[in-house]
Amino acid sequence: MKIVGHVSGSELLKGFDTVRKIIELDIGVELQLTSKILDSFTLKEYGKLRKLAQTKPITVHAPFLDLNPGATDRYVLEATRKRFEETLIAAKVLEAEVIVFHTGFHPAKIYPIYDTWLKTAIETFRYIAERSSCKIALENVFDEVPDHLERLLKELPENVGVCIDIGHLNLFSEKPIELWIEKFKGRIFEFHIHDNNGKKDEHTVVGNGTFDFDTFFKLLEKIPNSYIFNLENKRPEDVEESLRRILDD
Repeated sequence: MKIVGHVSGSELLKGFDTVRKIIELDIGVELQLTSKILDSFTLKEYGKLRKLAQTKPITVHAPFLDLNPGATDRYVLEATRKRFEETLIAAKVLEAEVIVFHTGFHPAKIYPIYDTWLKTAIETFRYIAERSSCKIALENVFDEVPDHLERLLKELPENVGVCIDIGHLNLFSEKPIELWIEKFKGRIFEFHIHDNNGKKDEHTVVGNGTFDFDTFFKLLEKIPNSYIFNLENKRPEDVEESLRRILDD
């Protein structure tokens, strides 16, 4: 298992101080590449970030606001794919190990057009996977069940897996964490680790919410530990505290 800490796009736009603080914890970083980052950063800046991380792992979170890889509107779809392609370029310079993508699934919006959305999303992620220099991880967000991710993976190459976000599971999943891990145990590339009260996506410190971490860590003993833990807290101090708590366990 490798560990990285979250650095938001808004923090990156201010400079690299937050990246330095995470690196000083002796872990890697997950860089959130928002559209503003992709519009303003040069390849040289990505190179500086790679150098700053030294030999520690870097992962990337692709942009997702306003985007939909299964969009029926061709303009939205073109914009989504263009942003994803830009993310691939940045990830290559960063020598990222994993890129995390949102699938665009939302029950209220997608169920009425599910078959069309699924077909288009498969085409988008197949195109991205064929051009990626690193692993691709599809993240659960509003998913109540693992079925939608499972259907996507069945049609995608082996360099595409999942990022299980346990905070999102705590909010939206109708199924227990045991089922999610059992479904994807051979293709779990990353976990997003944070906590909440079961009502709001707080991204709080491990153990400060209602997620059952004791059960979670016991389940991890049964699967290969080749995954990456991204401590997806909002502040470096919270990343540090989450790190301390998971290492103590």
